[in-house]
Amino acid sequence: MSKVQLGYLLLCDGHAKVGGKDCVLGIFNRIFAKRFPTTHEQCYLAFELWADPGMHKLSVRIRDTDQNDIVPALGPLDMQITESGQGSGAIQLRGLPLAKSGIYAFVVDVDGVEIGARDLFVEPMPAPQQ
Repeated sequence: MSKVQLGYLLLCDGHAKVGGKDCVLGIFNRIFAKRFPTTHEQCYLAFELWADPGMHKLSVRIRDTDQNDIVPALGPLDMQITESGQGSGAIQLRGLPLAKSGIYAFVVDVDGVEIGARDLFVEPMPAPQQ
């Protein structure tokens, strides 16, 4: 396998490795905020990669709706791919700054090549209904 492929890319509330398995809790792609700017206190970006066995470099860029990076790039992180060609894990994100409503993109690069992205829809809290 010469091309790196993304098996999954999820935003979730919790992640753990248990018995060699990835356990994810609270998968989401949309959040609501009472006001802006705000922060999302904690979440995880869970992923699965398929690639040639060995060590690879993974990095993540988080962009706002105007394609501006909202934090410095995460990584590069060492990612071990098993002999079967599979690797998985998660990156914990704390205090994610969200300046305004819109679509935020979590863009994953492996070995300097963009392999996929996950969008997060950030919206104002709906007004209470009468």
